[in-house]
Amino acid sequence: MLAGSLFKEVFYQSRIPQLVMTLDEKHMMYNPAFKKFLGYIEAEWTCKSLREISHPHDYPKDMHYLHQVISGDRNEYQLEKRFICKDGSVKTGDLHVSLIRDQENPYVLGQVIDITEKKEIEVKKQKSDELYRLLAENSSDIINLHDHEGNYIYLSPSIHSTLGFHPDELVGTHPNEIIHPEDLPIIDELFQKLVEDNNPIIMTYRARKKSGEYSWFESVLKAIVDEKSNDIVNVVSVSRNIEERLQTEEHIKKSEKLAVLGQMAAAVAHEIRNPLTPIKGFLQLCNDKKQYNEDYLHIVINEISRVEDIITDFLHLAKPQERMNEWVDLPKLIHEVVTIVDSELKSKGGTVVISPSLHDTHVRGSENGLKQVLFNIFQNAVDAIEQDGYISFDLVKTSTILELIVKDNGEGIPGEIIPHLGEPFYSTKEKGTGLGLLISHKIIENHGGSISYHTEQGIGTEVTIQLPLHQRNDSL
Repeated sequence: MLAGSLFKEVFYQSRIPQLVMTLDEKHMMYNPAFKKFLGYIEAEWTCKSLREISHPHDYPKDMHYLHQVISGDRNEYQLEKRFICKDGSVKTGDLHVSLIRDQENPYVLGQVIDITEKKEIEVKKQKSDELYRLLAENSSDIINLHDHEGNYIYLSPSIHSTLGFHPDELVGTHPNEIIHPEDLPIIDELFQKLVEDNNPIIMTYRARKKSGEYSWFESVLKAIVDEKSNDIVNVVSVSRNIEERLQTEEHIKKSEKLAVLGQMAAAVAHEIRNPLTPIKGFLQLCNDKKQYNEDYLHIVINEISRVEDIITDFLHLAKPQERMNEWVDLPKLIHEVVTIVDSELKSKGGTVVISPSLHDTHVRGSENGLKQVLFNIFQNAVDAIEQDGYISFDLVKTSTILELIVKDNGEGIPGEIIPHLGEPFYSTKEKGTGLGLLISHKIIENHGGSISYHTEQGIGTEVTIQLPLHQRNDSL
C-alpha cells in the first residue's frame, strides 16, 4: 500500500499520528504515533475501523468528505474531529486528509494534530466567558468596559433599570456626557490618578438619567494593563446607585443628632433642677417664717451661681469659635488659675510646682479659652489629690510644638475610662456632667492642638496639652 521503502520508513517513524487507506476502504494502516494517540501499545492493538475510533457525531461528516476524495470530487479536506480512545475518553484532532496519486495504487493519507488540550482550554474559557456574561447581564450593578480613554465599549443591561438608557445608546460615548458638570473636575482628577498609578480607584458622582434627573452613583475603576508595554489597554468599572444609601445615612445622622439633643436636654434639666430644689426650698422657708436668714441666702446665692456655671458651659459649646489672635502669657495664666482654686488647694494641704521652663512662655490664641482649659484641668487635679498631695506644671518645646504637662499624685483614672474622657455626660465625679473636658477639648482643637492622658492607678495622672508653637511675627 505504501510505495517505496523510504516513504514507508517515514510513515512509521513519524511522530505525527497518520493512517493510510486504499480507495476501496478495504485495507487500512495506522502508524505507531496514531496508536499512541488513541492510548494503545503495539502488543494490544488490533486493527480498528474508522467507525470504531470516530466519535459518532463526527463520523458522518468525515465519511462525506472522504467519499468525495475517493470519488475524485476533491483532493483533500481538513476538519476538527473527535476520536474515541482505548479507555473510552475522547481526544480532539485537527484531521487533514489528502489523496496520494500513485500510478499503481493510489491511496488516502490522513494526518492528525492533537489539539485536545487547546480545545479544553477553549471550552473552559467559553464557560468562563458565559459565566461572566451571566453575572454582568444579571447583576444589579452596572458593569462596564472602557477603552484607554474612558469611552464605553460594553455596558451591562442593568444600565437600563438604573439610568433608563439602552446599552447600545451609550456605546462609544464618554461617561463625562452623563456626569453632572460640577462633579467633572474631581472625576477627571481621579481618572488621571488611575492612569498614572494603575491602582483601583473609587469615585462618587451624580449621573444623569435618560429622563434628565440626576442620581448619586459610586464606581470602582480598575485598569487593564498590557504586560509588555505597561500601557493601559482597557478600564473596567463597576457602578451602583447609592441614592438610597445616602438617604439612609442622612436619616441616621439626623436620628443621632436628635438623640444627642435629647441627651443634652435631659442633662440640662437634671443639672439645673438640682440647684433649683434647694433654692425653692429655702425661699419657701423664708416665706413661711417671714424672716431673713443669712445662711439660707448664702446657700441660695451659691446654687444660683452653680446654675450660671452650668448655663455658661452649654453656651461655650453653642457659641461660634472666637478669633484666637492674642499673645497669651502662659505662666501668668497658670498663676491666675492657681489663685482661683487656692483656697480649696490649701484646705488639702496641697502644693503646686511650676517649672522654670515656663518662664517667659507665650502662645498664640484665646486667653479666655486657654484660661478655661487650664482651670478645668487644674480643678480636676485638685479634686483628685488627697491630703498633702502635689500638682506640677512642666513644659516641653520643639521647633513647632509646645507641650504643657500637668501632673498630680492622686489615685489615677481607671484605664477603661481614659478613651471616654472628653465625651459629653461622661464624668468620674458623682455630680459631674463631663462638659468641662468636652469644652476643653473643643477649645484646644480650635487652637490646632490636642489633649492626651496618661494615668496609673495609685500613682497619679498626667495631662498633656499640645499646642502649635508660633513665632512673634507669625499670624494665625
